[in-house]
Amino acid sequence: MLALFDFDDTLVSRSAAIRRWARLLARREGMPEGAVEAIVDADQKGTRPRDEFLAVVRTLPGVHMTDGEMREWYAVSYPSCYGTEQESIQALTLLRDAGWKIGVVTNGSNTRTSQKLARSGLTPLIDALCVAEDVGVGKPDRRIFEEAARRCGVELAGWMVGDAPVEDIFGGAQAGLRTAWLRRGRSWNGTMTHPDIEVDSALEAAITIVNSPQRMVSG
Repeated sequence: MLALFDFDDTLVSRSAAIRRWARLLARREGMPEGAVEAIVDADQKGTRPRDEFLAVVRTLPGVHMTDGEMREWYAVSYPSCYGTEQESIQALTLLRDAGWKIGVVTNGSNTRTSQKLARSGLTPLIDALCVAEDVGVGKPDRRIFEEAARRCGVELAGWMVGDAPVEDIFGGAQAGLRTAWLRRGRSWNGTMTHPDIEVDSALEAAITIVNSPQRMVSG
């Protein structure tokens, strides 16, 4: 029995972390009013490449760091903006107690993901971390899901839980997994194959998975 999870904005709140980082930067640099929102907007909900994001932030009023200083400070300070994710700890504990293997599948950076996992308290609860940077392919490519299952020591059969319609839901479905979409106040795009379930948290997904007939599928 396999349950795969996306990381940012699924098991941990990336949106909250980037806002905390924006506050840190604004205080450090003495930036003017409105700086936090400008930094958050520059992030474009995580869709803007990191180096491009930092380059834009460095041009904001009140920033005095050089490009190199900004990159170095980001690498050190950003992971510290993550903290214990109690609800996700409950979710993964529930699944482990029910005999599920748990993998994290992400298109992020290996080093930063490992740091954030540790700060969130989730590291002891996962069986495998599968990062695109390490594997060589990212979601929605089926191969990253196959690798996650291999690292968990089970067949590729079970669930994929995530907030991204293409990377997580389409990718998971194409890999033969059932899918749980964290809607986060959004409505599903009707042009895409619908997820098996829509949920508001990783804990809600875990409860549904544990009580689903899918839990009887052997890995």
